[in-house]
Amino acid sequence: MKNKKKKGLLILLGVSVVAVIGGTLAYFTTSDSITNNFETALYQHKIVENFESPSDWTPGTTTEKTISVTNEGSIPMALRASYVEKWINGNGEEISLVDENDNRAAIINFNDDWTKNSDGYYYYGSKENLTKLNKDETSSSFINSVTFNENISAKLVKKVSADGKTITYTSSCEGYDNATYVLTITIDTIQYDQATNVW
Repeated sequence: MKNKKKKGLLILLGVSVVAVIGGTLAYFTTSDSITNNFETALYQHKIVENFESPSDWTPGTTTEKTISVTNEGSIPMALRASYVEKWINGNGEEISLVDENDNRAAIINFNDDWTKNSDGYYYYGSKENLTKLNKDETSSSFINSVTFNENISAKLVKKVSADGKTITYTSSCEGYDNATYVLTITIDTIQYDQATNVW
């Protein structure tokens, strides 16, 4: 009987110890969350072009063509531009930008505020000293106009009538007459304080 009492006492003591240890593992807890809104600045610009496509462009004629950028956002920006040009003759074939005498058929008249760099881009200001375009400011135009070189001549086909009394000249459709000049300008903008890191 004494053994049973001792065993019972030991079991009761063991349960008490477990209860005390279990009680010391209890703890207080709480959880909170905080929401923060980060509103970004507005990065926005508008390209402003002034150009009326001529339908009768002739050698020696200059056509006004301007393209500038207005910063409509709140972040200062830097600008650069590039262009691609091509001539398509009357037969729909791409022809050289220069004639057989090395005359450029179309002469682009660039604005002095944009500087050509060795990477082929024209930078507003220069690559080493970019011009900052602040909120609500408009850049100067990348180009001012395009001139059809006065030294370009038409490639005509001479036809003599059977009796030799009439001579006519018609377009061969292989030269710059009856052709289309296509000028594609690309303007890149970047946040001003990052321009020197990226460009």
